[in-house]
Amino acid sequence: MSNESETYHKLLTAAAACFAEKGFSATSVREISLRAGISQGSMYTYFKGKDELIAAIVLEEQKTALAIQDRTYEGAHFIRLVDLVQHCISDVGYPVTHNLWVEIIAESARNPALRETFISSDRIMRSGIAKIIQRGIDAGEFAADLDIEETTIILFAFIDGLIGRKAMHPDFSLEKDLPSFNKLMLKIVS
Repeated sequence: MSNESETYHKLLTAAAACFAEKGFSATSVREISLRAGISQGSMYTYFKGKDELIAAIVLEEQKTALAIQDRTYEGAHFIRLVDLVQHCISDVGYPVTHNLWVEIIAESARNPALRETFISSDRIMRSGIAKIIQRGIDAGEFAADLDIEETTIILFAFIDGLIGRKAMHPDFSLEKDLPSFNKLMLKIVS
């Protein structure tokens, strides 16, 4: 990893931790730079401020999610879809935590620039899931008349809500708290 890349990721990790702990508004640029062990001046060579940092965090999480979606997979498309949804809920993606994802959603509702980044990222991530759903339709696993756009919106609302639940209840797990999760997923795609 180059020094630039290392510094960039130190800043993202520090910002993610600060935002998750204190919220976006209550976190100062100074706190982020101190936590990263980088001068504020150096930080500004990478990011102009907190808005750019949180947008970069959303895009890093998107990269992580897309990499997982793009992995080669053999087997039933339904199992692939369930695995992806479960993974999104249990492990949000670098550098995001459950608490930070809730903060990002809240800040996206308040901040038009971040909202634009969030919505764009959401579309991209849903398009990856849409491809899997289309493959499931083509293979006859999912209902032929399934509205893919609607289904991805439902799945992502489901994911975001369960991430919020995990943020509030750290011991929440799909296996323990939602044993009928696979049946519910089957109903969504049937």
